[in-house]
Amino acid sequence: MTWQLTSQECLFIAIVAFGVIGFQRGWRREVISLAFTLTCILFLIFGNVGLAQFVYVNLPRAITTLTTGHQNPQPAPTITANDPKVAISTSVAFLVFIALGYLVSTRVMPKAATTPDRLWGIIPGIISGYAILTFFTNALNKSSLFQLSVNPPNQNLIGSYLLVVFIIIVVVVILALISASAKKSGGGVAKKP
Repeated sequence: MTWQLTSQECLFIAIVAFGVIGFQRGWRREVISLAFTLTCILFLIFGNVGLAQFVYVNLPRAITTLTTGHQNPQPAPTITANDPKVAISTSVAFLVFIALGYLVSTRVMPKAATTPDRLWGIIPGIISGYAILTFFTNALNKSSLFQLSVNPPNQNLIGSYLLVVFIIIVVVVILALISASAKKSGGGVAKKP
Protein backbone atom coordinates (compact mmCIF):
# COMPACT_ATOMS: atom_id res chain seq x y z
CA MET A 1 0.00 0.00 0.00
CA THR A 2 1.41 3.33 -1.05
CA TRP A 3 0.32 6.62 0.43
CA GLN A 4 1.24 9.75 -1.47
CA LEU A 5 0.43 13.25 -0.36
CA THR A 6 -1.15 15.65 -2.79
CA SER A 7 -0.02 19.26 -3.05
CA GLN A 8 -3.13 20.36 -1.11
CA GLU A 9 -2.34 18.00 1.75
CA CYS A 10 1.29 19.14 1.83
CA LEU A 11 0.15 22.77 1.91
CA PHE A 12 -2.24 22.10 4.77
CA ILE A 13 0.39 20.16 6.78
CA ALA A 14 2.95 22.94 6.26
CA ILE A 15 0.49 25.66 7.31
CA VAL A 16 -0.39 23.70 10.46
CA ALA A 17 3.34 23.29 11.18
CA PHE A 18 3.86 27.06 10.85
CA GLY A 19 0.89 27.57 13.19
CA VAL A 20 2.55 25.32 15.78
CA ILE A 21 5.79 27.27 15.42
CA GLY A 22 3.81 30.50 15.87
CA PHE A 23 2.26 29.04 19.03
CA GLN A 24 5.68 28.18 20.45
CA ARG A 25 7.24 31.56 19.64
CA GLY A 26 4.35 33.87 20.56
CA TRP A 27 2.68 36.68 18.66
CA ARG A 28 5.31 39.37 19.20
CA ARG A 29 8.11 37.34 17.66
CA GLU A 30 5.89 36.05 14.86
CA VAL A 31 4.72 39.52 13.86
CA ILE A 32 8.32 40.69 13.46
CA SER A 33 9.19 37.58 11.44
CA LEU A 34 6.07 38.11 9.32
CA ALA A 35 7.08 41.72 8.65
CA PHE A 36 10.53 40.59 7.46
CA THR A 37 8.95 37.86 5.31
CA LEU A 38 6.41 40.13 3.60
CA THR A 39 8.99 42.89 3.05
CA CYS A 40 11.36 40.38 1.47
CA ILE A 41 8.63 38.98 -0.76
CA LEU A 42 7.67 42.44 -2.01
CA PHE A 43 11.31 43.33 -2.61
CA LEU A 44 12.02 40.11 -4.49
CA ILE A 45 8.84 40.21 -6.58
CA PHE A 46 9.78 43.59 -8.00
CA GLY A 47 13.57 43.41 -7.81
CA ASN A 48 14.69 39.82 -8.34
CA VAL A 49 16.27 40.51 -11.75
CA GLY A 50 17.93 43.65 -10.38
CA LEU A 51 19.32 41.68 -7.44
CA ALA A 52 20.78 39.04 -9.75
CA GLN A 53 22.22 41.77 -12.00
CA PHE A 54 23.88 43.36 -8.97
CA VAL A 55 25.26 40.10 -7.51
CA TYR A 56 26.48 38.47 -10.73
CA VAL A 57 27.46 41.46 -12.89
CA ASN A 58 27.83 44.78 -11.07
CA LEU A 59 29.48 43.55 -7.86
CA PRO A 60 32.22 41.52 -9.64
CA ARG A 61 32.91 44.45 -11.96
CA ALA A 62 33.18 46.82 -8.98
CA ILE A 63 35.51 44.44 -7.13
CA THR A 64 37.69 44.08 -10.23
CA THR A 65 37.83 47.86 -10.66
CA LEU A 66 38.74 48.41 -7.00
CA THR A 67 41.42 45.72 -6.87
CA THR A 68 43.07 46.26 -10.26
CA GLY A 69 42.24 49.87 -11.00
CA HIS A 70 41.08 48.99 -14.54
CA GLN A 71 37.55 49.41 -15.75
CA ASN A 72 36.14 46.87 -18.16
CA PRO A 73 35.37 48.78 -21.39
CA GLN A 74 32.79 46.23 -22.51
CA PRO A 75 29.15 46.92 -21.63
CA ALA A 76 27.78 44.92 -18.73
CA PRO A 77 25.75 41.88 -19.78
CA THR A 78 22.12 41.90 -18.78
CA ILE A 79 20.35 39.12 -16.95
CA THR A 80 16.88 38.10 -18.05
CA ALA A 81 14.06 36.83 -15.83
CA ASN A 82 14.48 33.23 -17.06
CA ASP A 83 18.17 33.09 -16.18
CA PRO A 84 19.00 30.47 -13.50
CA LYS A 85 21.04 33.11 -11.67
CA VAL A 86 17.79 34.91 -10.83
CA ALA A 87 16.39 31.81 -9.11
CA ILE A 88 19.60 31.24 -7.17
CA SER A 89 19.95 34.84 -5.97
CA THR A 90 16.25 35.06 -5.15
CA SER A 91 16.30 31.84 -3.13
CA VAL A 92 19.44 32.79 -1.21
CA ALA A 93 18.17 36.31 -0.48
CA PHE A 94 14.81 34.93 0.65
CA LEU A 95 16.43 32.42 3.02
CA VAL A 96 18.73 35.13 4.41
CA PHE A 97 15.77 37.45 5.07
CA ILE A 98 13.77 34.66 6.75
CA ALA A 99 16.74 33.79 8.98
CA LEU A 100 17.38 37.47 9.72
CA GLY A 101 13.72 37.98 10.70
CA TYR A 102 13.88 34.96 12.97
CA LEU A 103 17.09 36.14 14.65
CA VAL A 104 15.94 39.74 15.07
CA SER A 105 12.60 38.68 16.53
CA THR A 106 14.31 36.29 18.93
CA ARG A 107 16.79 38.93 20.11
CA VAL A 108 14.39 41.87 20.35
CA MET A 109 11.25 40.30 21.80
CA PRO A 110 10.95 38.29 25.01
CA LYS A 111 9.75 34.72 24.97
CA ALA A 112 5.98 34.33 25.18
CA ALA A 113 5.09 33.80 28.82
CA THR A 114 1.32 33.56 28.79
CA THR A 115 -1.08 31.31 26.96
CA PRO A 116 -2.88 34.17 25.17
CA ASP A 117 0.47 35.41 23.82
CA ARG A 118 1.14 31.97 22.45
CA LEU A 119 -2.34 31.54 21.02
CA TRP A 120 -2.21 34.89 19.20
CA GLY A 121 1.09 33.71 17.62
CA ILE A 122 -0.76 31.07 15.61
CA ILE A 123 -2.34 33.67 13.31
CA PRO A 124 0.87 35.37 12.04
CA GLY A 125 2.50 31.93 11.94
CA ILE A 126 -0.14 30.64 9.53
CA ILE A 127 0.04 33.79 7.39
CA SER A 128 3.83 33.68 7.14
CA GLY A 129 3.78 29.95 6.35
CA TYR A 130 1.33 30.46 3.54
CA ALA A 131 3.34 33.41 2.17
CA ILE A 132 6.61 31.46 2.27
CA LEU A 133 5.16 28.40 0.55
CA THR A 134 3.38 30.41 -2.11
CA PHE A 135 6.46 32.50 -2.88
CA PHE A 136 8.79 29.50 -3.11
CA THR A 137 6.50 27.43 -5.32
CA ASN A 138 5.90 30.40 -7.63
CA ALA A 139 9.59 31.35 -7.77
CA LEU A 140 10.81 27.81 -8.37
CA ASN A 141 8.16 26.99 -10.95
CA LYS A 142 9.09 30.09 -12.98
CA SER A 143 12.77 29.13 -12.96
CA SER A 144 14.35 27.06 -15.67
CA LEU A 145 16.92 25.82 -13.14
CA PHE A 146 14.46 23.76 -11.13
CA GLN A 147 11.80 21.49 -12.55
CA LEU A 148 9.17 20.98 -9.87
CA SER A 149 5.97 19.10 -10.33
CA VAL A 150 4.37 21.05 -7.48
CA ASN A 151 1.76 23.49 -8.62
CA PRO A 152 1.47 26.76 -6.74
CA PRO A 153 -1.79 27.25 -4.91
CA ASN A 154 -4.47 28.39 -7.34
CA GLN A 155 -7.68 30.26 -6.61
CA ASN A 156 -9.67 27.04 -6.10
CA LEU A 157 -7.19 25.83 -3.52
CA ILE A 158 -7.14 29.21 -1.78
CA GLY A 159 -10.93 29.28 -1.74
CA SER A 160 -11.24 25.78 -0.34
CA TYR A 161 -8.73 26.38 2.46
CA LEU A 162 -9.86 29.94 3.17
CA LEU A 163 -12.82 28.66 5.17
CA VAL A 164 -10.60 26.27 7.13
CA VAL A 165 -8.07 29.04 7.88
CA PHE A 166 -10.90 31.38 8.91
CA ILE A 167 -12.34 28.75 11.27
CA ILE A 168 -8.88 28.17 12.78
CA ILE A 169 -8.46 31.92 13.32
CA VAL A 170 -11.91 32.19 14.96
CA VAL A 171 -11.12 29.26 17.27
CA VAL A 172 -7.74 30.81 18.16
CA VAL A 173 -9.36 34.17 18.92
CA ILE A 174 -12.00 32.52 21.14
CA LEU A 175 -9.37 30.46 22.99
CA ALA A 176 -7.13 33.49 23.48
CA LEU A 177 -10.01 35.57 24.82
CA ILE A 178 -11.13 32.79 27.17
CA SER A 179 -7.58 32.29 28.36
CA ALA A 180 -7.08 36.01 28.96
CA SER A 181 -10.36 36.38 30.85
CA ALA A 182 -9.66 33.29 32.97
CA LYS A 183 -6.30 34.72 33.96
CA LYS A 184 -7.81 38.09 34.91
CA SER A 185 -10.52 36.51 37.02
CA GLY A 186 -8.04 34.28 38.80
CA GLY A 187 -8.92 31.07 37.00
CA GLY A 188 -12.27 30.58 38.73
CA VAL A 189 -10.80 30.16 42.21
CA ALA A 190 -12.70 32.03 44.91
CA LYS A 191 -10.57 34.47 46.89
CA LYS A 192 -10.73 34.39 50.66
CA PRO A 193 -11.52 37.66 52.45
